[in-house]
Amino acid sequence: MKNTIIIISLFFAFTFNVKGQTNSYKLKFDSLSCLLIEGKIMNAYEGTDGVCMIELISANEVLESIMLKEGKDKFKFALNKNMFYSIRVSKTGFATKLISVNTEMLTGPEGVHVFKFETSLIKDKIAAKLNQDILDFPVTIIHFDYEKDCFVHNAVYTSYIKKELYKVGPVKIQTPKHAYVTDISDLASNSK
Repeated sequence: MKNTIIIISLFFAFTFNVKGQTNSYKLKFDSLSCLLIEGKIMNAYEGTDGVCMIELISANEVLESIMLKEGKDKFKFALNKNMFYSIRVSKTGFATKLISVNTEMLTGPEGVHVFKFETSLIKDKIAAKLNQDILDFPVTIIHFDYEKDCFVHNAVYTSYIKKELYKVGPVKIQTPKHAYVTDISDLASNSK
């Protein structure tokens, strides 16, 4: 009985009302929820229309969308365990940005993890000078790190994407050998 009361209390405690998003958007938490992802688009209000679209995608289907306007720059999504998601950030006059989120976990989540990030969009004029093949790739991969017991972004992958993005001319796309290494010291020890 005590566990039931705690579970019901936690359910109501995790029903957030996200202010500043259109239509009084409410996050949807349930027993499968394992990650609350909070993002801030630093230049969401810039441009001709001041509108930025955030879409949560899984299995090539848009699950939820949020339109940031009138100076709003933050969004939140509640994600379920053992799913692959993309967050697509788009805005007129700017290159679309993808963020990949993998919520696979071998064990049940103990509560809901929180991952926060900030990012900026690249203006189309600048993006036109960058490696167009790389612009289609996610800028980062967010996944669960068992050693740290939390969700992290894959710093090695993100660094690789940034490096390739600024290469000019034909680029041979290769997946980094250690695409899911979260500690850069592992790369140094393996390259000797």
